[in-house]
Amino acid sequence: MNKFKSFTFLIFISALILSSCGGDTAVKKQTTYFTTSSKGDYSDWTIVDNLLTAVWHVVNSSGAIDYSYNFTANCALPVDDGSRLCTINPGATCTNGVAVCTDTPSGVIRIMEVPGVALYALSNDDFQEQQLHVGFAKDSGACSQNVSGDYTMIHSGLGLRDNFGVYRSDTNFLNVLHADFGFDTSSALVTPTVKYNSSSEAESLTDLGCSDGVRVRRLGTDTIRAMLTQSGLFVLDLPAGQGGLLSFKTNRAAQIADFANKNFGGVSFPDNSGPRFVKAVSSALTANRVGLAAGDGSSTINLRIMPLTTADLETSPGYPNFATSPTGYSTPGSVLAAGYPAPKDIPGLFKLDGLTDAGRVILSAMEYNSKIIVIGMVYNHRTTSETNPATGLHFTENNLYNTGNFILFEK
Repeated sequence: MNKFKSFTFLIFISALILSSCGGDTAVKKQTTYFTTSSKGDYSDWTIVDNLLTAVWHVVNSSGAIDYSYNFTANCALPVDDGSRLCTINPGATCTNGVAVCTDTPSGVIRIMEVPGVALYALSNDDFQEQQLHVGFAKDSGACSQNVSGDYTMIHSGLGLRDNFGVYRSDTNFLNVLHADFGFDTSSALVTPTVKYNSSSEAESLTDLGCSDGVRVRRLGTDTIRAMLTQSGLFVLDLPAGQGGLLSFKTNRAAQIADFANKNFGGVSFPDNSGPRFVKAVSSALTANRVGLAAGDGSSTINLRIMPLTTADLETSPGYPNFATSPTGYSTPGSVLAAGYPAPKDIPGLFKLDGLTDAGRVILSAMEYNSKIIVIGMVYNHRTTSETNPATGLHFTENNLYNTGNFILFEK
């Protein structure tokens, strides 16, 4: 059975705007972000002015909490790229869970906030290992909301063969239909095919309750945490090391024209370097394409965003044919194939042209408050002589795998 993957690199965020009490005291904005990290840990981060308060839960491979860190940090003013350095204060503690604490937090946390929408947080190596947290403003009342509908999803997590897809949920995310797609070729420079990866389309999840907007579900032996965010993104979190997904209702999908003439900021996390903060500027829509100048401060690359069926210039390898139904998807017959007969029919999916290496990029994008949220995944060819960062072992076959992800928010 093909399990649903969580979006391991995305932070779940709850944004709560609270007012301070008292006569002439100025109103202060307090935002709490509920998060998960590149390892699969999840946390609460509360920001009030220059003070960061955090509860960091260390999660093991079954989804249980090994132990929890509690600390505060004082944050400096933002630097040029918009990030802030927060120095952890003395007095940090660690509380045992199913395991015994091994250390306490110290050092610095680098954060970047899209107020009320998203938070990036990058820890140093002084406790645990360097981890990236990224996420979105949670809807704390989501437990009572109807989440039925169709969702465009993109997978994340290094070393995965699942890359993008679509799913259909019932009212409470207990019965789900899903179609997961990846790419398939044994040769590095050959144009791949799209592969249908769902061995079982239907999943029935066990209800473990919902608290503070987070639905807890069981699928087999795995604990899944599902959260509907304020922006309409629906995020799933599984135990560490199992990849992930981020999704949005298909009726909120962006169109190619929505990308034109915009400024974006975000973060990328490739498999061959540490996380990097990025900026991007788009140009006008021309011939169903939008130019995008993107960089991390040290270099800039000129790209083009386009729908999956628009002709691109990529060769060796090229992009696959997204207009053809992959083998096993429509035959013997997926229920979802009736509404989405081919990958091109899934709303909100795009590709990038103008890349300077053999990696290829798929984007999913949605609208929120007339702004665009973009989630991208990069796939590359890997061989059995290379190490899969998700497992620490060699890849089991020569093929195409997720080698990085990035998130861009319209400023």
